[in-house]
Amino acid sequence: MTALIRNLARNTFVRYAFSGGSALVTEEVVLFLTHGLMKFPLWLATGLAYLIAFGVNFSINRMLTFADHGAREGAVHKQTVRFALLVSVNLGVTQVLMYSLTGAGVNYLIAKPLSTVVITLYNFWLYKHWVFKPETVAQAEPGAQVGSGAQGEPGAVAEAQPAPEAPASEVSA
Repeated sequence: MTALIRNLARNTFVRYAFSGGSALVTEEVVLFLTHGLMKFPLWLATGLAYLIAFGVNFSINRMLTFADHGAREGAVHKQTVRFALLVSVNLGVTQVLMYSLTGAGVNYLIAKPLSTVVITLYNFWLYKHWVFKPETVAQAEPGAQVGSGAQGEPGAVAEAQPAPEAPASEVSA
């Protein structure tokens, strides 16, 4: 049983699901508090809930989900901008889906997870290949060590190679 849990914890998609689940719970709680209890308009409550969940989701994805793929070594400002752009698109999609589903009679607390499922289908790929895409070895300085750990270990990135023009004898280690 312990081995199964360890294997699941190493799986990027399982960590992605954990991050998304944590953000969804955060979002649902904020949505209920702001719209259900405090009677904020649905558009405002949905937006606030989405923005608060933004921080939860970004942090877990960067530090846990995509860490083995170089997310921690990536430039946090680039990742934040990309994540914010994607969140902006997702917020628009969420708003359209929320109003469409609630307009069709679906309870807002059910409509939100349904809209999240739609967004989840394309976000995993975009997070992995665009938002948290590790910096390429070619972008590192020649001879600079990128990442940590031995090659083949999670989080390890190969040492940058010298530029092809420079003879190996002229490159300092």
